[in-house]
Amino acid sequence: MKNRLLMSEISCSRSLEKYFRRKAFFAEYDVDISNVPSSILQVPVFSNIIPVAWAVGADVYIKELDKSYLNSLKQIKSVMSDWYPKLSFSTNIHVKNVVSNRFSNPGYGMLFSGGVDSTATYIRYKKQKPNLIRIWGADIPLAQRSFWRKIKNKYKNFARQENVELNVIRSNIREFLCQVSLDIHFSRYLTRNWWESIQHGLGMLGLCAPTTIVKHIGTLLIASSVIPDWYPYGSQPLTDSKLSWADIKVVNTGGLSRQEKISHVLKNYIETSGRHPLLRVCTSQYRQFNCSECEKCCRTIIGLVLANIDPNKCGFNVDHNFFQVLKRNLINGKVVPPFFSWSDIQRHIPESISHNLHDSREFFNWLRDFDIQQAAKHRKISAKDCLFYIYCTLPWNVRKAVAMLHKCLSHYR
Repeated sequence: MKNRLLMSEISCSRSLEKYFRRKAFFAEYDVDISNVPSSILQVPVFSNIIPVAWAVGADVYIKELDKSYLNSLKQIKSVMSDWYPKLSFSTNIHVKNVVSNRFSNPGYGMLFSGGVDSTATYIRYKKQKPNLIRIWGADIPLAQRSFWRKIKNKYKNFARQENVELNVIRSNIREFLCQVSLDIHFSRYLTRNWWESIQHGLGMLGLCAPTTIVKHIGTLLIASSVIPDWYPYGSQPLTDSKLSWADIKVVNTGGLSRQEKISHVLKNYIETSGRHPLLRVCTSQYRQFNCSECEKCCRTIIGLVLANIDPNKCGFNVDHNFFQVLKRNLINGKVVPPFFSWSDIQRHIPESISHNLHDSREFFNWLRDFDIQQAAKHRKISAKDCLFYIYCTLPWNVRKAVAMLHKCLSHYR
C-alpha cells in the first residue's frame, strides 16, 4: 500500500490553524504512484490549500512543483479574484524547483460521481473510452465504509458493462479543511458555501493528477454543473478548463443544461442501448442508493419524468402519490428549490404534455407557473455548526484534548 498512498504534511501560522481540521492530507490510489514525479505528486494537496491561501492572502512555500500547473493557477486566480473581490488574493507562491514535465498521454479520463452530469458526460465521450475516476471522501464520507462498497460495486458493474476502467481515489479532501470555519469567515463574500464556491473543482481535479500519469491520460474531463457559465462557482469552464499539469489538459464539458442532458443525452442512451443508467444524486443520507425525498432527488425525479423516463429504473423509488406530496412540500417550504436548477425544468415544460407517467401531468401544469424565485431560500448556519466553528478556533493541543474527552464521554452513553 505504501506505493499507492500519498501523505502530505502542512504547517501554517497560528492564525490559520482554524481553517484546517488536519495537519496531514492524504490520497490513496488504486495504482502504483511511486514513479510519478514529485512535482506532480504535490498537485493534490496544493490544489486544496491554495484557495485558503488566496482567501487570506497568505504566501505558500513548497520545494517542487510542475511548471504548467503553476502557470495555470495564475490564470485561475485571475478569474476568481474578479469573482470574489472581497477576498485577498495577494498570495505569492515560492517554489524552490519548478519542473517542466511532458508525457504525451493519448487517453481520456473523467471525474465520475454517477449523477446526471457525470453520466451524461460519459455518454457524450464514450467513444473515447474514458477512465472513470471516483473519489471516496468527496460525496461519500470516509466513515461510510459499507455504503461506499455498495456504491463502488454498482459502478464497477457499470464500467464492466461499458468496457471501461474504473479508478478509485480515497482521500480526506473534505475532512482536511474545516469547512464550517471557512464558511463562517468567507461565505458572506462568496456566492455559495466554501466547498461549492471555490474548492471542489480545483480540489477534486488536483487529486487526479497522479492517476493521469499512471493511466496515460492526456485529457481529463469534468462534467459541467447546473450553474450558468457566467456565474461565480467552484467548478465551471472559466476555471476548470484553465487547469493543467505537464501537457495534460482539463476540459469542463459545458454547453447543455441539466434538463437537456436528461431529455437528450440520457434519453438517447436509453433508447439506443436499451439500458437505464443508475443515477446516484442523493447526499442527504447513506443508507439507500437514493432517498427519493430530498430536494436533489426530487429535482432529478421530475426531470426524468418530464422526459418520460421512469425514475424507478434509474435508482429511485416513485409511487403514484409522489407528485401530490411534492407539490404540497414545495408550497409549504419543506422542499427548497434552487432557482437555477428548477427554473431550467420549468423552461422545458411544454404547453401540452403527451404522457402522464406516475400521474405527473397535473403537477407539471402547476409547476409551469410556480414562483421558484420566491420559494428559494438561503440555508442558515445551525447552532451545531457554530459550536463546531468555536472548536476549530481552539489551539491544536486543546482540540486534541476536547476530542479525547468527547470520545471518553461517548463510551459511557
